Amino acid sequence: MFIMNEQQSWETVLDTLEKGNSAVLVVIIDREGSAPNSPGAKMFVTLNEVSGTVGGGISEHNLLNRAKSLLKEGKLTTETLHLEHSETAEENRSGMICSGSQTFAIVPLSKENMNIIKEIISAYDKAKPGVLTINDKGISFKANKSLVEDRIFSKENEIWSYQENIAKQDKLFIIGGGHVSLALSRVMKTLDFHITVYDDRENLPTMNNNTFAHNKQVLSYENIAENIPEGDNIYAIVMTFGHVSDENVLDKIISKKCRYIGMMASVKKAKTIFSNLEKKGISKELLDNVHSPIGIKIRSNTPEEIAISIAAEIILTKNSNFK
Repeated sequence: MFIMNEQQSWETVLDTLEKGNSAVLVVIIDREGSAPNSPGAKMFVTLNEVSGTVGGGISEHNLLNRAKSLLKEGKLTTETLHLEHSETAEENRSGMICSGSQTFAIVPLSKENMNIIKEIISAYDKAKPGVLTINDKGISFKANKSLVEDRIFSKENEIWSYQENIAKQDKLFIIGGGHVSLALSRVMKTLDFHITVYDDRENLPTMNNNTFAHNKQVLSYENIAENIPEGDNIYAIVMTFGHVSDENVLDKIISKKCRYIGMMASVKKAKTIFSNLEKKGISKELLDNVHSPIGIKIRSNTPEEIAISIAAEIILTKNSNFK
């Protein structure tokens, strides 16, 4: 199984279809109880590759085998499968004992779906959301649309429909293009974040080597505020070359209504910068919202370890209620 984010998985499927082969999408469309993984989780299956996961364990193993059977048989009919994760279940027992249940859609994909998949990939490239619909007819996509709820499953008698927001991505803005920025970009791309990196230095090697960020730009930090949007899907991290520019940047973006604002700093550096900003009139409430020192405390030292600690804190924030 290959580690890919969702966009990369769709790109692999498109490549497979362009070569004249087929693929199968397995997606959780409904869940009850404490079953593993949530609606929207996807597994992409071709004859040679598998990416993504719908929870692992014996149920995923059986779903993978079913997907491969469809590929070998050449069937193009969408199926659903309801599994009960309980030892006492009388029907549709999955073999797992975590309790709860899940409903899966098993969707064969062929060359007829290529234009739809291209639209999905384009939505990810541009970070412009759309709505993916799955039903017994297969998949469809509407660009530049969004649902009030990220995922909606409905079923009446035997008619069912699953819809989700696609490419409504969390967006990470890293101000500073050094070693930790490079390592963090690498980690966050696997988590489906749309990544933008800013730095005020020309020809910075770590910026040049950053092939993971979707956007990279050299600009004056004096203009940084106008380049950081607001929203509950916006995450901004300050990790510039020095404490003076860190303070300058934080001063300019601290009032932004973002999901997360963090600054890479030691305890002493953070205390000094916060004190300076408070003297400038920045409220304690705004300062308390800044994550600094940044990251979960795992005694990290290397850029790669620091990146993991920051990513963990971002995930914790992302999966918490937004205030």
